[in-house]
Amino acid sequence: MSTLRTVGRPFVLMVLGLVFSIQALGHESITMEARKNYVAKLQEAFQVQAANPAASVKAKALYQIGVTLEEIRDLFNQDIISHGAVNGLESTVLLNELSKAGFKMEKSPQISLYVSQLHYYRQALKLDGKAAYADHARYLLLKNHFYDSFSDNPLKPFSQTREELMELIEIGEKLLKVKDPAINPEEVKFILAIHYLQAMQQQLLGQDAGQKKFAKLLSELRKEYPQSLKPMTLEALNPGP
Repeated sequence: MSTLRTVGRPFVLMVLGLVFSIQALGHESITMEARKNYVAKLQEAFQVQAANPAASVKAKALYQIGVTLEEIRDLFNQDIISHGAVNGLESTVLLNELSKAGFKMEKSPQISLYVSQLHYYRQALKLDGKAAYADHARYLLLKNHFYDSFSDNPLKPFSQTREELMELIEIGEKLLKVKDPAINPEEVKFILAIHYLQAMQQQLLGQDAGQKKFAKLLSELRKEYPQSLKPMTLEALNPGP
């Protein structure tokens, strides 16, 4: 397994899947009660946003849909990593219910995992970019776009426009200033550093300016997270000035 994969969500999910398999063999990741709660939460939020409420109310409902689907997606992906497919009756029923209700989970053909429904975060931010949850929505957008975008080499995303890259850099730079326990600053700095490399690669950012920004983040990661593998990964990815 390459260093690149050890720093990504797929690796984390793999570890969780192994622990799950060893410690709770035969135990379903989603119970009947959890399935019903997920469906009720999604239906409630959908009805709120569909009733044409005030922009702030609709935005919060969209954000809640995105976060709920995020939680379900992570559980499904744990099943795929540990069992090769969504496992258990309740999980299978939930997968079908989501599809029928208009919340169909999309699986990436490249990484064979379910991807995040980023459009809910985008819509919520467009409607109310100053909401209390807005920074968390931006963080989820940044993080999940990144980890869903590549297999082994983050400098070769499957599909990412120049406009998307510049938007993601802007989001990452704003999140550097945010102090919120729900936002992992190590992830923000790591992902932003790679986006700087991508921007230099595509000549959206000058080499001098880009290397300066990259070096600052790398230095901070080394100092703040001495046990992390992320600085090592960044060093391997950066061709240097």
